[in-house]
Amino acid sequence: MSAGEAAVAVLDVEAPPAARRSAVAFRDALMVAIAAGLGYGFDSYAVNVYSLVLPLIAVTLHASLALLGVIGSVFLVGYTIGTIGFGIAADRFGRRDTLGASILLYGITTTLGGLTTSVPLFAALRFLTGVGGAGELAVGAPYTAEMWPARVRALGTGGVIFSLFSLGYISAAGAALIIVPRFGWRWAFTIAIVPALLVFLVRRLIRESVRYVQSRSEARGDGSAQPIWAVPGARRRIVVGWMIYVANACGYWGITTFLTTFMVQKFHVSATRAIGYALLFYVVQFVLAYVGSGLADLAGRRVAGILGALVMIACTAVSATTGSLPVYLAFGSIMIGTLGWLWAVGDTYMSEFFRTERRGTRFGIMVGGGRAASIFAPTLVGVGIASLGPTVPFLATAGLWLLTIGGYLLGPETRGRELEEVQI
Repeated sequence: MSAGEAAVAVLDVEAPPAARRSAVAFRDALMVAIAAGLGYGFDSYAVNVYSLVLPLIAVTLHASLALLGVIGSVFLVGYTIGTIGFGIAADRFGRRDTLGASILLYGITTTLGGLTTSVPLFAALRFLTGVGGAGELAVGAPYTAEMWPARVRALGTGGVIFSLFSLGYISAAGAALIIVPRFGWRWAFTIAIVPALLVFLVRRLIRESVRYVQSRSEARGDGSAQPIWAVPGARRRIVVGWMIYVANACGYWGITTFLTTFMVQKFHVSATRAIGYALLFYVVQFVLAYVGSGLADLAGRRVAGILGALVMIACTAVSATTGSLPVYLAFGSIMIGTLGWLWAVGDTYMSEFFRTERRGTRFGIMVGGGRAASIFAPTLVGVGIASLGPTVPFLATAGLWLLTIGGYLLGPETRGRELEEVQI
């Protein structure tokens, strides 16, 4: 057996001794992470290409920026619903098939969004894009966590998946700089169906989660399907998840929605140059997703999460207040990069909290809570920029990461342990 096919033990302590150990080839685990990550990256493309070409959409559809801001919030409503809905579907219908349905939904709706001339229809399609795109994380992270070995679970669940999310933004920025000036914004949306179909076909080749298959084949009488609030310790873990994901989601959308606007207003760079700088920031994020997840595997989820929050607070404060573009570019790149660090660690951590039978549902509830709060983040930051200028709203986002620190202090350490040892 080659090194790439070395078996990784997946344990189920509740199973009979003879069935307690089943092997997952590392190649299979890696393919799941890549397939999930490619979909999450395409989700990132579908999300961010909208904000990058917003002024052009406004002209073509004869819509005000305020109305398009509302459409952005409609997208986030769909994102919240999809996070919870696809989490439930993953527990009922399986990880692989649900992940396939997710990408088909938002791939088709993104493409149709580039063809419509109706603002209400465009808004409805963005809502459905949000519903479908949300399934990528809600299904992909728990799926990958169930397949990867305990000693490097964060590297797969957080590092591989979120680094490809960063690559999706880089692709969207590239489309905004290369495709849009030549062919218009509609083509940046319409071509989305091609990678969606390719990723869907790749996903037909990956293996269903071994833990999920085992859990479906075993009739448990231990109350694993009882309501979440009745499970001892569940309330505390849900609150921990909400604390971490309110910070993650509000911080991400509050900062990145107006990232290029901040640079244009404060440093008077052109919109094209601002997009170029943002692209470089996401290259740093690609790298720091692996740094954060690697640290989570080496030193622990809590250490990595708290350290990432402290870095985020410091870099946000400097980035928001400096009047020097070079200083902003240095600290801003670390700020955006550390978002990848924090999401990579958080995605892994939340995937480890609950047992396989309800992992998708409960992961969706935790992340969905954060995404529900994030619906208001772009509006608040946008109003703040209009009223106070760009500095104060961006500086205020630094306070969000105190929630992250509190969440990790309240949560258990899960590093290096089998899921069955830490889940409830």
